[in-house]
Amino acid sequence: MNNTNIPLFPLKSIVLPGGIFPLRIFERRYIDMVKNCIKNDTGFCIVLVRNNCPDKYIDDIYNYGCYVKITDWNQLEDGILGITVEGSNKVHVINSQLNSENLLCGDIEHSANEKEYMIPQKYIILSRFYKKIYPGIKNFISFKTERYSDASWVGFRLTECLPLDSHTKNILIATSNAIERLEKLNEIVNRLFKSEIEELK
Repeated sequence: MNNTNIPLFPLKSIVLPGGIFPLRIFERRYIDMVKNCIKNDTGFCIVLVRNNCPDKYIDDIYNYGCYVKITDWNQLEDGILGITVEGSNKVHVINSQLNSENLLCGDIEHSANEKEYMIPQKYIILSRFYKKIYPGIKNFISFKTERYSDASWVGFRLTECLPLDSHTKNILIATSNAIERLEKLNEIVNRLFKSEIEELK
C-alpha cells in the first residue's frame, strides 16, 4: 500500500514496529504536524538523517523508516510539547521534498508486518543481551508488548537501541528477512559487546 504526501520526521534515532518512543516537539512546523495528526487520527514517518547540515532544513534522509501513531501527548514544564509514538510498520520512502512550511513530506510504500518467527537457538544470546540492557534504556525507548522469543521483535529492538551509524541502521531496517537481520546484528553485537556477550553464555 502506498501513501502520498506523508509527513516525515528526520532523526538520528529510529523506532520500529512495536517500539514506544518519546519525542519533544518545539518547532512550529512539527507542532502543526502533530496537531494535524491528532485531529485527523493519522500518523507520520520517522526517518533517519543522512547528513545533518546545521544551516538549512534537513531534507537528506535514508530511504527506509517507520510509520508511527501518536499514543499520548502532554505539555512539558518547559512549554515544549511532549508526545509518545508507537511504531506501526516499516516504510520505504519513494521520494521526499520540503513543502511551503518547510515540513519534509514524501510518498511512501508500506511494508507488510513481518510474521512472528521463533528465534533460532543460535541467536538466543541476542534476546538475553537485549533483556540485560533494557533497564538502562527503557526511559529513552521501550516497547508495548515483550516478545523475547520472536526473531523480528528482537531484531527491531536491537536496531533501535544499538550505537550504530544511520547507514548501518538503514541497512538493518531495509532487510526484509528477520533471520538475516539477526545474523547481521549477531556480528555487530559480538564485535561491540564481546565481554558482555561472554558473560551471558
